[in-house]
Amino acid sequence: MLLYSLIGLGCPISHLKKELGKLNIDFAISLKEIKYSHHKNKCLDFKGELNLSYLQILKLISKSKLEKDIKEKALKTYKELFKIECKIHGVKEADFTFHHLGRLDAILEICGFYIGLKYLGVNDIYVSCFPLSNPKAAPLEILKGKKVSTLDLGYESITPTAAILLKDATQELCGFDLKKFSIAFGKCGEADYLIAYLVEGLPEIEKDKIIKIETNIDDMNPQAFEHIFEKLYEGGAKEAYIEQVVMKKTRPAFILNVLCAPKDFEKIRDIIFSHTTTFGLRYSEYLRNKLKYNFISRKTKFGKIRFRMSQPPFKKETPEYEDCLIAARKFKLPLIEIYRQL
Repeated sequence: MLLYSLIGLGCPISHLKKELGKLNIDFAISLKEIKYSHHKNKCLDFKGELNLSYLQILKLISKSKLEKDIKEKALKTYKELFKIECKIHGVKEADFTFHHLGRLDAILEICGFYIGLKYLGVNDIYVSCFPLSNPKAAPLEILKGKKVSTLDLGYESITPTAAILLKDATQELCGFDLKKFSIAFGKCGEADYLIAYLVEGLPEIEKDKIIKIETNIDDMNPQAFEHIFEKLYEGGAKEAYIEQVVMKKTRPAFILNVLCAPKDFEKIRDIIFSHTTTFGLRYSEYLRNKLKYNFISRKTKFGKIRFRMSQPPFKKETPEYEDCLIAARKFKLPLIEIYRQL
């Protein structure tokens, strides 16, 4: 259904056949008619005999002539599936054969999904609430932390293949311009269908990971924080701040909070240990979304001031602090008055 929906959005079946041919296996793809009580629809039909073990799948994809990025995504998908099988079924041997995911149709669906997305120029995937009906253990494990709804349809509504391909999709979608839509029907009746939309005009959002480090300090002169902050920012900290708290025995204390990129964690950790009195710290990794923005220089009554402008469809802009500070000193005005007039 996922692959057929991409065909409906504009990826030619001829392109899929050509690219999937780079796997160097015998297969055939065609459109098969499905008859319901009131109407007819079509779905994808795969023909070919294949049932490979996990190691054989990795070897097949690695040695194929698929484009590098398609190959990397397909290999990553199967590696994630194998980890899940190890967790829920206690699989220990790498030469393991999946119940379904080693068969020809699954391999073509997974590789074809990434081929179709690339052809359509899709950068991000958004998914509504996942409908769970008669789910197996693997989809439940894969979709932990996702928004789901439970249904009683009498058939499995989310397969492991669909779950793994859509698990990293965002589930919150703002306003957009609808270019195309596609409806893909399954084989379990008229209620078994998927609607896919091809949209544009979505916000440019950067996604990355960040580490938050915290430590409680109750036995240090707070004057030292100015120097500590300098060292932290020199070491790559994105942000550093302190909170005042009351600890046991009503001792006044501070919580030092530092945000940094994962690659800078060890450097920031060592700075904290070296420049504060703490003997321990705690940290967590967070997913982060950031709006992309540009700087635009404008002529104002205070001279040229740079403004930070978010990209559409969000409309946000703010004058840059450093430029406003220079203007406040030059015109001998309070900083807040510069902001107010701008």
